Amino acid sequence: MKEAEERIQSQCYVWFHNTYTELRGLLCYNLNNSKNAIDGAKNKALGLQKGRSDLVFYYSGKAAMIEMKVEKGKQSEGQKEWQKKIEGQGFNYYIVRSLEDFKVLILKLLT
Repeated sequence: MKEAEERIQSQCYVWFHNTYTELRGLLCYNLNNSKNAIDGAKNKALGLQKGRSDLVFYYSGKAAMIEMKVEKGKQSEGQKEWQKKIEGQGFNYYIVRSLEDFKVLILKLLT
């Protein structure tokens, strides 16, 4: 399932990058998964947060957290906890399940 979510994320990022050239750099990937236990410990010490969304879109003084999931994919408990924290601070959190979902979301965020 992880590979399918990565495929959706890649499609979304490439579409955004090619469609909104003037906004390049505002859609960012969060390095959530470490290669091994040593990198995991290092990343945790550097501030890696459990459950953080896959992407963040910064636009017009706001940040939108975007989590990629396959059609029937479910959030982990860590993701649910992080969503609750981030929404509690006034940020928006979205789950995207396809390129089409992402396109609709971006158009919403840009208007």
